[in-house]
Amino acid sequence: MAARTGASVGVAVTITILGLVSVALFVTTMVFYGRSQSAQNQLNLAREDYAQFVSDAQREHASVRAVLEESRQARQSVVEYLMTGRAQMLSAVTGDQSMSLAAFKETLAGIEGAESTPLVSLIQNKNAEIARLTRRAEIAEQERRAAQLAAENEAERVAAIEAAFGAQGQALQSDVGNIMNQLVETRRRLAEMEDKYAGIIDEKDAAHRATVTELETTVDDLRNQLVVLQDQLLRARNQGRTDIILPLNEEALVDGQIDRVDRAVNEVILSIGRKDKVVLGMTFAVYSSPTDIRPDELTGEYPKGKAVIEVIRVEDAFSRARIVESSEGNPIIRGDVIANAVYDPSKTYKFVVEGLFDTNGDGLATRYERDELAALIERWGGTIVDEVTGDLDFLVLGQRPVLPPAPSAGAPIP
Repeated sequence: MAARTGASVGVAVTITILGLVSVALFVTTMVFYGRSQSAQNQLNLAREDYAQFVSDAQREHASVRAVLEESRQARQSVVEYLMTGRAQMLSAVTGDQSMSLAAFKETLAGIEGAESTPLVSLIQNKNAEIARLTRRAEIAEQERRAAQLAAENEAERVAAIEAAFGAQGQALQSDVGNIMNQLVETRRRLAEMEDKYAGIIDEKDAAHRATVTELETTVDDLRNQLVVLQDQLLRARNQGRTDIILPLNEEALVDGQIDRVDRAVNEVILSIGRKDKVVLGMTFAVYSSPTDIRPDELTGEYPKGKAVIEVIRVEDAFSRARIVESSEGNPIIRGDVIANAVYDPSKTYKFVVEGLFDTNGDGLATRYERDELAALIERWGGTIVDEVTGDLDFLVLGQRPVLPPAPSAGAPIP
């Protein structure tokens, strides 16, 4: 058997060392490989997490780079910088740093105009509106103060008026008291006078009633006598002067004629004037011919003319008259004749006017209108007499006067 040499031992040691080194290298390789796989997995997870915050394409955006630069200047991470900015923004806008985006959107939805207008613009608009309202409030406050001052001045004026009125009221109350005392005294005296003169009034009333009864009886007797005298007068005239009661010829009743008709002014020219005793206001009836002025055989009344005219201007030889009434089918023409029952330039008629008359057509017959009628007759040339005599021409009777009722026993003495 061969003996071991020193070279064999060295080879064996070398092989052993190489084996150990190979094993160590394998183990080391496996360890580093395992760690490399773990690092790769962590890197992949980190990339996935990083992609959740920002993608590779978004990293190139200018806004992202600006945020990155701002975070570096603030010595903060981008997330910390964004979280800090978000918290500050929520605190400034809502006052709640922990509010979520959904809650923030819900809060914005409750603000009018926030869905279409930026919050800053909306706040600026609200601030401008608040400024306008504040200015209006200041103006209103100034007006309120002015109105309050005016009200205070008015209150002072009213107080002064009330004070003056109170003084006047006291004076008036004093005067009223005096007047009431005088009134009481006057009533007392009046009662005494009423008691004193009651008997006298009754006596006067009885005497007045007796006098009225006696006068009414006398008036009735006089009226009866008047009727008898009128009948006797009529008989005497019929017997002794039959020519007077006969109607005159138609030509004798004509007082004048129409010389010209001026239809433009509704006026006519008459053939009689001042020398014929024509006066202003005199009226005439117009007839087509003298034969139309013929009395009715049954009633003895003269017919109504086709027109009525009133004198409005008098000259020496002619007169101008206006047409008061006319007939459309029978107009006034030149040559028509005129007549007035009480007008006669050659004679003065005597009239007796008795009773109450209604000359203005208001339905009330008065003594005053009787005087107007008498004045009209005198103005037209007639004479008013008080008694019915044999030479009387006309008796004009109106309504019988109504005597007032007798006063009562308690009526005051006039």
